Amino acid sequence: MFRLRRYRVFLVFAVIATGTLYHFTTVRDWERASGASVEGLRKLGQKSTTTTSESLTVASPNIQEDVDGQITGDASENSAQAATTTSTPSLITSPPLQNPVTEQTSGESIVVDTKSLLIEPSSSYLSSLLQAATTLTTDYQTPRNTPYTTEEALAQGGQGRHEVAPELENKPKIHWSRLPEHFPIPLESLIPIPTGQVKPIPRIQHEFKDESSSSRIDRERKLASIKEAFAKSWAGYKKFAWLQDELAPMSGKSRNPFCGWAATLVDTLDTLWIMGMEQEFETATLAVGEIDFTTSIRNDIPLFETTIRYLGGLISAYDLSGGKYRVLLDKAVELANVLMGAFDTPNRMPITYYRWKPTFASQPHRAETRVILAELGSLSLEFTRLAQITKEARYYDAVARISNELEIWQNTTRIPGLWPLSVDASGCKKQDSMLTTPVEHSILNGLKSPNGQTLESPILDTHKKASEDAAVFNADPTSESVGQSKNTLDPASLRKDSLQTDSAGKPSASQQPAADSKARSVSGMSKRQLEMGSMPKNVSNQTDKSSETATDSAGSECEPQGLNSPPKTSMEDFSLGGMADSIYEYLPKQYMLLGGLRQEYRIMYERAIEATNKYLLFRPMIPDSKRSTLVIGSASVYGDPDTPENFRFKPEQQHLTCFAGGMYALGAKIFERKADMDIAAKLTDACVWAYESTTTGIMPELFNMIPCASHNHCEWNKTQWYDELDPYDSTGEQTYQLQDQAVLDSEQRMTADQAAANFVETRHDSVLPGKEEGQKKQKRSELGSEPLLKRQLGSIENDLASGPVAKPASEISSTSINDMPLHHSNGYTANTNEAATPLEGVATQAQKSNESVVPAYTPPRSRTHEEYVEARLQNERLPKGVTALTSTKYILRPEAIESVFIMYRVTGDEYWREKGWTMFTAIQNSTQAEYGNTAIPDVTSGAPIGTDEMESFWLAETLKYFYLLFSDPSLISLDEYVL
Repeated sequence: MFRLRRYRVFLVFAVIATGTLYHFTTVRDWERASGASVEGLRKLGQKSTTTTSESLTVASPNIQEDVDGQITGDASENSAQAATTTSTPSLITSPPLQNPVTEQTSGESIVVDTKSLLIEPSSSYLSSLLQAATTLTTDYQTPRNTPYTTEEALAQGGQGRHEVAPELENKPKIHWSRLPEHFPIPLESLIPIPTGQVKPIPRIQHEFKDESSSSRIDRERKLASIKEAFAKSWAGYKKFAWLQDELAPMSGKSRNPFCGWAATLVDTLDTLWIMGMEQEFETATLAVGEIDFTTSIRNDIPLFETTIRYLGGLISAYDLSGGKYRVLLDKAVELANVLMGAFDTPNRMPITYYRWKPTFASQPHRAETRVILAELGSLSLEFTRLAQITKEARYYDAVARISNELEIWQNTTRIPGLWPLSVDASGCKKQDSMLTTPVEHSILNGLKSPNGQTLESPILDTHKKASEDAAVFNADPTSESVGQSKNTLDPASLRKDSLQTDSAGKPSASQQPAADSKARSVSGMSKRQLEMGSMPKNVSNQTDKSSETATDSAGSECEPQGLNSPPKTSMEDFSLGGMADSIYEYLPKQYMLLGGLRQEYRIMYERAIEATNKYLLFRPMIPDSKRSTLVIGSASVYGDPDTPENFRFKPEQQHLTCFAGGMYALGAKIFERKADMDIAAKLTDACVWAYESTTTGIMPELFNMIPCASHNHCEWNKTQWYDELDPYDSTGEQTYQLQDQAVLDSEQRMTADQAAANFVETRHDSVLPGKEEGQKKQKRSELGSEPLLKRQLGSIENDLASGPVAKPASEISSTSINDMPLHHSNGYTANTNEAATPLEGVATQAQKSNESVVPAYTPPRSRTHEEYVEARLQNERLPKGVTALTSTKYILRPEAIESVFIMYRVTGDEYWREKGWTMFTAIQNSTQAEYGNTAIPDVTSGAPIGTDEMESFWLAETLKYFYLLFSDPSLISLDEYVL
């Protein structure tokens, strides 16, 4: 009988769980559910009827909301197609729901009446949940006396794109305020902005001649189509995502992954000016004044993304407009002052995900031990230009110190000339942190209880007792120390079994610490780098670090060091693609921006190019052998890169690496490296080929190819390509042959058994009536069962060999085999000496069942090498020459068209304009959405779907480079501007 009273607690819990589940389903972001808990619980059981007054939404006046809550309006002016495309592309209209988006309406928030849908929980239960959740989410808003741990610092952040749940966007705002620096640089120690007579830089841009009228008409027609595509996406952003970071171009909603400071608006300012859309530029500039960079919906600020999108966007727009709009510079300075707090570390290396709120920022911190290379080294252009405009040396000092450390480290990495993708920027070498692992530290020092008390380690206690017992057992009975000596655990004993030692008892060379490592103490494991409460304040970063020491909160000494590989790193990855690209791209551009006054940028660039040419550059095997292309791959290095076993090359092509063609071209001009111009053309053409090779005509994000033995000549080899697609061909062929032989043997045995059965039946008909039957009855009576059938496949020897204690068949005598019992399927055991002959057994079984012999199982034939490869090509839609598609997406990236644009401006070759137009047409055909252009997940699909994402660089870079490719070459000349 069901008793309601017995289960009432579970029923109440189920109701509350159901209500909570419904609420967070409407949030549509499970990963951010914990962050949304406070706002959600406050709304639970309440009816929200008011709207926020702090919303930054600026909606177009012609937007209307119908009865179903759908946004409608006249967008006909935004849906025009490119006039010069050969076919009308279809719009992508049904995106998958992936990321949280904020719906924009005509000034009102859409609020769900949760009270009418959910059963209201008890007030006491709700209050307790609210109290607990508020404690968690307001931790950074309340004063505290202890430093933040690494887990707290990285709880929310460490991502360039980090979307905040919509419920949290309108929570009470905390504002940044200027705080005293913990590690200030004296004014006299600031690295000054380079000044002096600018050194002449060779001409970069090709000397173009006057074009014909027909060429001008064709060019302007294409230019108008590109501008039209831009205008559509910009209008969609204005209408549905104004002052938000990004437009969702399929659904007409918005996203805020970059602090909610209108990333698309700020990043696109220069493109508006370049395209002559001055009215739109002025409207956007006025909106910039509404952005408040002293507060954010995120707890951290991604330093790299914020610098390139916001700071770079503001400064470039200020320069292009001739300094006419002061608000652009004022906002750039406001943002830069916030970001400068990230550089307040002992070695002045920045915290790349800066916790800007005063409670965290007021405490001393170090940079992280694992920093992405590009995020550390791609800040120089923006801060340098701001320093030049404002005459504030501290902005240049911040990035110059990074460049100095990079230059020092560059020739001591595992590939001299290149930097690994992951960097230890902390400047702190803990003397005891490398000696013990966290587990060993717990064993040595005990565990910590929640109240901070040390708990005795059971493992250590057991070891101590065992050591004491052993000491008593082995000690001299006359010794006075018997029963008094206490053994302590030697830390080396923990690793004794795992270390390989030489004859002297020392660790082998491969396992010894680095030569420059000092003797380490194992008194205790150092605390995490962010826990630096006892670090001395007001410590300046001097050039001479020999006497500089720092102490963390644990009191352990920290040996200063420059940039280095992260601790306990056995392998380092090198690439010019993701996580590294812009640090190399900025080197020649920084040289030009400083007028050639600082030679270290040229030195670092040329070192990097030489190392790239030696270790990463390869020619891929493609069907068109006459088309000479080059690709920059990546490598994982364990030691000396010139030793094959230490160097693992990855022949991959990344869309992000496509910037390299333009970089090589600029470097070839400004540094007069003539041979690099040929490499630049081949690198760029490899990306063009990648666009042409797919179904959509768009290059995938990442894929693998086959490296040729020579850069100069490479014939297409279909057999080699097939072998790469099926690397286990030889093994598969052997398996196929074995299976084929098994099938043949099975058929032969089945035929022999059937013939034997027919023979016995004929013999049975020819004997005297009753004689043979009597003999069989007598035999059956002796056995007590039917005669045992021998197995059709295999033999007794093989059956025995498959057992757990089987001997080889050659070692088993015939007598032992015949004497060995066999087992019926019904569990009866019989001896082969007593069983009937095989012919008699087959005949008897056939007479009993009145059926033919059951055929043996025939295994299916495995696919041949060619069949396997053809199936893979069909399923994965691999272009010829590609061995694996690691990532098939396209997110509207600009790197390939950037290099195509630079190659045209540098060479004047119309080939690049032709290829650029083909690329633009392909992108338009596959990415157009109702309100703009969307990223797509698979460029190999004949009917790609959209992801409803349009990052700011689509308007700020991709369409800008398409436009400049077909504009008059005098517009934004490469000899006058650094792009």
